[in-house]
Amino acid sequence: MEARGESRVHTGGQQIPISHYLHKVQGNTDVLLLKVLDPAPQTVTGDLYFEVHEEKREVYIVTHVDAHAWPAGQGAIRFGMNQAKRQQFADDQAFRGAYLGAVQNYAAIRQQIDHHGKTIPAAEEQQARAAMEAFTQMRALSVGDVVRVPTWTPHALQHGVRVVEFQTPTYERYIISFAQKVVTQDHWDSAHAIAHMHLDAPAAEQFEQVGPGIERIASFADFNVWRADLSACGGELTLPKQLPYAVCMSLAQSIQICGQEPTNPLELAAEEACFVPRAALAQLSIRGPHGQVLIAAPGL
Repeated sequence: MEARGESRVHTGGQQIPISHYLHKVQGNTDVLLLKVLDPAPQTVTGDLYFEVHEEKREVYIVTHVDAHAWPAGQGAIRFGMNQAKRQQFADDQAFRGAYLGAVQNYAAIRQQIDHHGKTIPAAEEQQARAAMEAFTQMRALSVGDVVRVPTWTPHALQHGVRVVEFQTPTYERYIISFAQKVVTQDHWDSAHAIAHMHLDAPAAEQFEQVGPGIERIASFADFNVWRADLSACGGELTLPKQLPYAVCMSLAQSIQICGQEPTNPLELAAEEACFVPRAALAQLSIRGPHGQVLIAAPGL
């Protein structure tokens, strides 16, 4: 639990910690984590760590692309390595070595700036950063796109691209590089990460078709995630009644979550989410003439 404390829920005329509320409505069932990554819209300032994970698997769903940062409407994620650059080397060992050299050269510049307070000419910093980033690959992103991040795949969400993230319940990372001072640890993990990272281009996304307009975009041991297009579902979607709970989130348009009182639905605007306990699933329907909705639940 964070030192700042825990969110509280208004129920029965009192406020109780959210963990107590979830235990009350769910018993011993663990509830999944829905996390939003919302980088600043400024270039460099908003670009996240270029990192890999040994065990953790992540799934990003793009919910917003800042129009000022990306006037053409497509944002980006730094994702994997530049295959054309890779072909310029005799073998992968030489490629890894050259990339590590470029990263360590930039790391030395960051040390001078971040830890010794030295002023480095902007052109020198930018040139070293460009040389390092030339080894990596960028992937364009639009609202609704899904990015699955396998283990040991280098990735860094870019500025002005907001995503909802579902992840396995592990926290570990190896930082390859960062264009700012790292605040979560006192070092980079470049040598270890580059020695173990995957070099092949990430495979194209392929999702399991569950039903008309419904795709399973993530499958974990603890829960799965559907992405549903309401227009392809006839404007209404019901969920399996045996689920222990469900988390629903609207992507780009408003939707309605209808329960016992269909004339008084819960309105979810774009990027809003709700928690649906098991007791409410029997009479639940998700409605909207169009738009996409994410549903996450165990056994979905």
